[in-house]
Amino acid sequence: MASEKTPASSSKRLANALSQVICTPSWLTWDPDANHDLSWGMNILFGLSAGFSVANLYYSHPILNILADDFGISYERSALVPTVIQAGYAGGLLFIIPLGDIVRRRPMTLSLIFATAMFWLGCTLTHSFPAFLGMSFLVGLLTVTPQLMFPLTVQYAPQRHRATMISVVMSGIVFGILVARLLSGVITQYISWRNVFWMSFGLQVLIWLLLFFFMPDYPVLRPGTSYPRILLKIIQLPFLKPDLTQEAFIAFLTMGMFTSFWTTLTFQLADVFQLSTLVIGLFALIGISPAFLNPVISRLLTARLHPHGTLIIAHLVSLAAICIGTFVGTFSLAGPVIWAFFGDLGINTIIVANRVAIANVDPKAQNAVNSVYMVFTFCGQLFGTAAGNALYARGGWTHSGALNIAQMIAGLILIALRGPHEKRWVGWRGGWDLRIPKTEGKTEESTEPSRLQDDIEANAETKKEVATEDEGLTDVDIDSGKGGKEITRLR
Repeated sequence: MASEKTPASSSKRLANALSQVICTPSWLTWDPDANHDLSWGMNILFGLSAGFSVANLYYSHPILNILADDFGISYERSALVPTVIQAGYAGGLLFIIPLGDIVRRRPMTLSLIFATAMFWLGCTLTHSFPAFLGMSFLVGLLTVTPQLMFPLTVQYAPQRHRATMISVVMSGIVFGILVARLLSGVITQYISWRNVFWMSFGLQVLIWLLLFFFMPDYPVLRPGTSYPRILLKIIQLPFLKPDLTQEAFIAFLTMGMFTSFWTTLTFQLADVFQLSTLVIGLFALIGISPAFLNPVISRLLTARLHPHGTLIIAHLVSLAAICIGTFVGTFSLAGPVIWAFFGDLGINTIIVANRVAIANVDPKAQNAVNSVYMVFTFCGQLFGTAAGNALYARGGWTHSGALNIAQMIAGLILIALRGPHEKRWVGWRGGWDLRIPKTEGKTEESTEPSRLQDDIEANAETKKEVATEDEGLTDVDIDSGKGGKEITRLR
């Protein structure tokens, strides 16, 4: 009997421990009557969480040769590490992010960071390459926290600060990507790659602690919706929402250009300009600089123009930087430097404008919308890396640069095909006025009642869907009874 109770008691203790990991302190429980506008402090915390999380995907990139030597494997096998991590990340985008619409986002975020930290600790300690590879896949699968931060920022940022707050999260991600490459190469050269991983583990624990004590327990967007139904939503959205599809294809082209540049830049700096590995790693500092300027650009430009206007300006700036970098970069370092700075500044601005443009595509399925957008982004990264490397191997810097020029021109064509106020797939109905109408700018005080009403409507629609699906009803009255009482209570 005692032996039978032992597994049950162990499972109970484990369940109790896990419940403590994701429990909600009393001061963070959700109060529907309180003002829940996102504060700047929470916005910065979201940006740091996104940056330190996404860095997990890139620490291994500059140290593949060191990993090969330490595990006693070939360089070809060590190259599987970033591939496996990215494959896991793709799986997370498709199958984990949609859960953010149907479960509570605080325990989901804390659970993901905690599990990622544990698998990362395993990567740090193991001396078996197959185990390292398997845990790297799980790390990639669970490192989707940054993509939970964007929908939360879009939903709870005050309207007049939305563009700037989105840019803060975006800057955190860019900062995390570039600093991960930089610190990983520098620390590994002088100490050990395991110290890099220990540092990352500590940062993840720190982020978990900060979110545990400060992240509110946000309500569920679509309570009662099933997981298969939200996955079906991801398939349907690109065919139903022209604005989402347009911005997703622009993201594909933009990230294709970004990854093509940074992948082939290493070869150009090493082969043509004979720079050392350390100097090439420090080159990433040029790309970090625009991340700090991005919130300023968003406040001065993105917040005052329709996203179409911001996209046009950012594409033209990026296109000019790419042309200079492509043709000057064959004989002078000034070319890559100009491209790295102004090109990254343009790309960051494009991404923030895209996020603002898709903010209201479907307020009741924000994480599903984000999944669609990020799948296109991820595919663009794969395309840019593969095509850029192939063209550089065939014709050098100018050939890969020509691809990037073509991608920016294609982005401008996509913008021109569909006007800023067009509701259909192609056309210019509504004109080309790129100013934000005053009616769109809500005051900070008016955003919370509107958000509450949106949450009520989301819950009502979800109840209607569930009732129709499970009971075979064709019409559900949600304007009276319990629904009316809920609206009265929340107001």
